Amino acid sequence: MSTHRRGDPPRQSPSHGPAEPNGPRGLVDPASPSADEPGAGAQDVDGPDVDGPGAGADGTAPRSGLGAVLQEEEFSVSDAIGGRRGIVESVLPTLLFVVLFVVAHSVAIAAISAVAVVVVLLLARLVQRQSPATVLGGLIGVALGAILALRSGDGEDFYWPGIITNAVALVVLLLSIAARYPLIGLFVSVLDPRVKDWREDPDAFRVYTRATLLFAALYAAKVAVQLPLLLTGQVAALGAAKIAMGLPAFAVIAYLVWLMHRGLLARRDAR
Repeated sequence: MSTHRRGDPPRQSPSHGPAEPNGPRGLVDPASPSADEPGAGAQDVDGPDVDGPGAGADGTAPRSGLGAVLQEEEFSVSDAIGGRRGIVESVLPTLLFVVLFVVAHSVAIAAISAVAVVVVLLLARLVQRQSPATVLGGLIGVALGAILALRSGDGEDFYWPGIITNAVALVVLLLSIAARYPLIGLFVSVLDPRVKDWREDPDAFRVYTRATLLFAALYAAKVAVQLPLLLTGQVAALGAAKIAMGLPAFAVIAYLVWLMHRGLLARRDAR
């Protein structure tokens, strides 16, 4: 079992330069756990606080998402999905919309309530002097979905922004592979300088191409499952699918990518 403790600096390979525990702030994670989720609890590298008290002295929150776990010796589901706060910010708006739509049979009540809860989550971050970027992106998506649903009177239109986001993410990931610059490789090399030469290393190039394909498969699955539900007006089923294919699915993919990354580093150290 590894003796590395969480919070300790990452172990460094002397042949690949020092690792930087914190990547550039503000860098958007191409593999965020909920890029299409209304709450967007872990949409960027800086991510939400896991429990609140873990925030730094300057008020910034610990990183979450894929970038938070790549340099750890042991995989942390909590770090990957943003902890309890990440779950709340990602799941609550969709869950509230579905419940209110089914119970009240009112698009207006469901849509406005979903927007209101994201506004509350945003204000909570502002009051705690934490980065609002993660929730602000979610607010834009929820507000746009609410406008579409209110204009049409159809609850399924609330989910169009998420479906489109998934489709765009899928196209971008596939194009990056076709251009031989797989997006996950670019992202990981910025966060972990130990693999900054990944494009010159055939082993690393294969690893990050496969990692990019994993995320592409996730977005493709989301579109394949959720688009038919949207087109057939299955609002409750669509909400359930969106939640199930959000953080849980992301955590599985993040774990697989972490395994691939750690395996690559081990092979490099053995050379």
